[in-house]
Amino acid sequence: MDIKTIKVLLVENNVADANLIIKLYEQTFNIKLVEKIDLAIASLNEDDFDVILLSVTDEQTGLTNLNLLDQQYPQLPIIILSNTDELSLAQKYLSKGAQDYLIKSELGNINLSNAINYAIERQRVSFNLRQLALMKKTLDRIRNSIDLEAILTTTAKEIQEFLNTEQVLIYRCESGQSEATTVVAHSLDAQSKTIAVEQFISAVNLSSLHSILTESTSVKAVSDTTIAGVSELGIKAPDQIRSYLILPIWLSRSVDNSYDDLSCPMVKQIFTHNQDEGLWGMLIAYNSSKTRKWQEWEINFLQRLTTQVTVAIQQSQLCCQLQTANQKLQQLAILDGLTGIANRRYFDLVLNNEWQRLAREKQPLSLILCDLDYFKTYNDTYGHQQGDRCLQDIARILHGCIQRPADLAARYGGEEFAIILPNTDIQGALYIAQKIVQQLASAQIPHQKSLVSSYVTFSIGIATKTPDGHQAATTLIELADSFLYQAKKAGRNQICLSTSTLEARREQNNNKLCKLNLE
Repeated sequence: MDIKTIKVLLVENNVADANLIIKLYEQTFNIKLVEKIDLAIASLNEDDFDVILLSVTDEQTGLTNLNLLDQQYPQLPIIILSNTDELSLAQKYLSKGAQDYLIKSELGNINLSNAINYAIERQRVSFNLRQLALMKKTLDRIRNSIDLEAILTTTAKEIQEFLNTEQVLIYRCESGQSEATTVVAHSLDAQSKTIAVEQFISAVNLSSLHSILTESTSVKAVSDTTIAGVSELGIKAPDQIRSYLILPIWLSRSVDNSYDDLSCPMVKQIFTHNQDEGLWGMLIAYNSSKTRKWQEWEINFLQRLTTQVTVAIQQSQLCCQLQTANQKLQQLAILDGLTGIANRRYFDLVLNNEWQRLAREKQPLSLILCDLDYFKTYNDTYGHQQGDRCLQDIARILHGCIQRPADLAARYGGEEFAIILPNTDIQGALYIAQKIVQQLASAQIPHQKSLVSSYVTFSIGIATKTPDGHQAATTLIELADSFLYQAKKAGRNQICLSTSTLEARREQNNNKLCKLNLE
């Protein structure tokens, strides 16, 4: 860096010391003098400087001022000027972020130009390392997690801390029946986030926000919203948002929007949005109480970080697509393609698992087998497409008659259905069977060619056993099938069951269905 172009901000309230420094180096540096720390901050917000010379008198105030400047302007090197020649004090300032510690009485004997150049270079290296560290943390999170909400929330908080801005929000541009903007990540604590979001929305013209989202391809940086004509965001309340920095987040058009469930407290606003443009949303950093001169390094850093955020979004969306595809494949493997309930393969798996579990627990397992009466005649009469619709209606009835998560309704084969009822005795199984019969009767599915009714009916066999580890689950199927056969042999439109807990009986219900005990 050319020495003559270096701009120095000197923070010095001792007039004699200030005059001495300016006299020694006014031909070498472009020096601006301020007496107080608040004036220093105002100058830093209004102009660009290369280095800060911070004069300190007492340790506590000096460290406080150093921390304040280092937090708000982490890219600028700070050189401490002190009258105290004490190694431990110098080390304390250096450990808190100062790049050098100079004794005022020795300023005439040292090469301040070299000290400033070294400080600038050290700060540049240190600051770059901090940026790289934050970038690496973001990349590591992206590689190690597919939790997009966690990634974005942590990133927002770290950006807020790194830039020392008051708030950072990440918005998602939604589309659908009603289009909206959603806050998906923020740097705020749980108590203040709702207030901050509401404050932002009340201060912003959201139609202007939409315009930026759909048209912008670059960063939008506004240092002071009160200056007429500078705020493209259309700030309605400049006292609530004084400065802001916006970066649009664009995705490749090949990436589908499959992460629509991601949500935080939502900021709703209806507007037109063309999703084909590939715009995902935006990252916005803003201050609600003060102006801010956004530095070029801040913009460049956020652009690089936003690229990594885009990678995280795309990775999460692709993972969601893969999960969705896997779920669909799993459903194809366990569900019957026509009726949507469990298929025979899944029925066999569940029955074997429940048989083994209940053998250990010595609890009953019931199985209901149902066969549609004269279904071949139904197909011949109404056609196979209507037959398929009938099977779908039957599946819905069966599925609606079971209540517990462990119960399973399945298509056993053709027009035959099965219901697995774990931890259920014969009385419970009979109750479910009667419920099925009642629901089927209420549906009144016409069957003109049936020999037992004007509507579609079931023949049902019920079996209950306490599983034995020495027997296979197929013994329960064989028993239920034998009673189904007896129900059909006895004239169909009947329930047949066997148990030692019920007295042998034959009775008819309102639908004239027989419950037969053939034990």
